[in-house]
Amino acid sequence: MRPLLLRGAARCLWARKIVSPARRHLNCGSLPLEELFARGGPLRTFLERQAGSEAQLQVRGSELLATAKLLSEKERELQETEHLLHDENEDLRKLAENEISSCQNEITQLKHKIILLLVPSEETDESDLILEVTAGVGGQEAMLFTSEMFDMYQQYAAFKRWHFETLEYFPSEIGGLRHASASIGGLEAYKHMKFEGGVHRVQRVPKTEKQGRIHTSTMTVAILPQPTEINLVINPKDLRIDTKRASGAGGQHVNTTDSAVRIVHLPTGWN
Repeated sequence: MRPLLLRGAARCLWARKIVSPARRHLNCGSLPLEELFARGGPLRTFLERQAGSEAQLQVRGSELLATAKLLSEKERELQETEHLLHDENEDLRKLAENEISSCQNEITQLKHKIILLLVPSEETDESDLILEVTAGVGGQEAMLFTSEMFDMYQQYAAFKRWHFETLEYFPSEIGGLRHASASIGGLEAYKHMKFEGGVHRVQRVPKTEKQGRIHTSTMTVAILPQPTEINLVINPKDLRIDTKRASGAGGQHVNTTDSAVRIVHLPTGWN
């Protein structure tokens, strides 16, 4: 059961990377979000089983079960509030409508959070990252959009109190950005940013448009985890060094200079 649930949750998140990742609604392929959490649905059944096991509480951590418990409470609150829609008091009905709208938004957010908590963590989640942004289709407007996206990530890093260091920055003629890269470091930086990678698009009337037409522009984002430093020790006895010399007539360096060198690591056979 668990692998199927995690695979569905992962598909749900990966689908956000295709177009405008930050604004896509979660859609788990053949199983919509509401169906996953419906009574008797796979995620609902899974969470109910976990909630009844104290051993699983220690293994999974309290955040997932606390979120699932809060979801159940909000759904119960929603059902109780819906009964007030049939009340004779008009003011009470209006209050109930506002409360229902707020409650539905909270329930949706809790469901999204549960799916994120079910996605297995990666070894690189704690790593720092390299951010690269590149203007795509759309000319100067795409470069302006790229500049805005880069500034947004910089402000987000400041909000999260991460370290942000610009490595490359190639501006355009009118204040846009052709390409830029930055190093971002901080607590779970890669975990929060890894799903931003992909193609982003914007549809708007650009500053360069004089007739008021809507243009579509794109830019790409690459999120690369920074590798951790390692100490590598190679025993010289494990190396075989082969040298080659040119042969033939002519030239003062022929047969006297090692013009080719091959180093072979004997335990692995790498060269």
